[in-house]
Amino acid sequence: MDRSACDTNLMKPFKFRMPREVIFESGSSGQAPEKALLLGSKRPLFITGRQMAKSDRLASLMDGCSKLGMTPGHWDRVEPEPPVELLEEAVSYIREGSFDSLIAFGGGSSMDFVKMAAVMAENPDIKVSDMVGSEKIPRKGLPTIMIPTTSGSGSEVSAVAVFSFTEEKMKKGISSRFLVADIAIVDPELTLDLPPYITATSGMDALVHGVEAFLSLGTNRFTQDLALTAIKNIYPNLAECVLNGRNLCAREAQSYGSMIAGMAFSMSGTAGVHAMAYPLGGQYHVPHGEANTALLRWVMEYNLEGCEEKFIPIAQSMGLWSEGMTACDAANAALKGIVELGERIGVKTRLREFGIPKEAASEMAEAALKEVRLMSNNPRPLDFESVKAIYEKAW
Repeated sequence: MDRSACDTNLMKPFKFRMPREVIFESGSSGQAPEKALLLGSKRPLFITGRQMAKSDRLASLMDGCSKLGMTPGHWDRVEPEPPVELLEEAVSYIREGSFDSLIAFGGGSSMDFVKMAAVMAENPDIKVSDMVGSEKIPRKGLPTIMIPTTSGSGSEVSAVAVFSFTEEKMKKGISSRFLVADIAIVDPELTLDLPPYITATSGMDALVHGVEAFLSLGTNRFTQDLALTAIKNIYPNLAECVLNGRNLCAREAQSYGSMIAGMAFSMSGTAGVHAMAYPLGGQYHVPHGEANTALLRWVMEYNLEGCEEKFIPIAQSMGLWSEGMTACDAANAALKGIVELGERIGVKTRLREFGIPKEAASEMAEAALKEVRLMSNNPRPLDFESVKAIYEKAW
């Protein structure tokens, strides 16, 4: 069979790792107790951060579990950009309470936390540091259900979890088929009351996922289709979600885009933006979505050289393509559109706004280059000098 005319980049083979069930519907979070029961759970543990612990919806879900004969528990100590040390405390609580399933109710940090806590609860002989990288988790953990309350991380459908390593002052990612949740319940209604700034930063994080999943060297036909669908939903709706948060139609489009972007980068991987964002989180405690947003423009400007053609479909998905545009025109239109969106919704775009000194560029460049899994996926090669220069431009 002659494959000479095929686009070898798009038609690369791929594996699609997804939860066994994904539910997308406004109001669907109420199905969580029933789904936990179907997973065979008798002692489900809801895991949240401090703020989500006060949620009336959480109380309703726990009550629903009790009515079905289960004995639910709640652990509410997840922190933003969670440190690995906190996992050990949660795992001890899980084992001592004989909990048999975990339900994440929160943003990306809570979902990442639950995915790793589930693995560690069933694998007492392994350390988090031994699992950093790709496919280093030996076995599946406890059954998990993901209920995102933000629209940014895509963690509900991804095979990735990110943690802060306090001693090293670095964030690191873990990727494994054993991190994929059993069930994901995406309920856009849960995002209606999100504060504007959280909506903005998490939404821009989702947009970065779509853009990087499309451009990364690990992409394939499926991830590119998913990534463009994500961009098509996020770009025209994010500002409305920020400025008019009760608009359910916009919130549904944003939630859908975030979920689809999570599917895309779970296969293709992210690249330079995420790698360079990790030192911001690890060393300066900048939240993940904000770090990605601050670096997106500058990494994309660097990636333009030699990659202009790849930006044409991105510009088209953003609705910024017009007849007669060159590849360079399309690339610049897409980049300008992303920058203007960020400015409109009020996200920080300069490292100085986070209190990061300009002279930190060298140290952060050294740290970012250790993220080989992500750096090697960037469409244009990155070395110490180029990474340092990007940080300096972003300052």
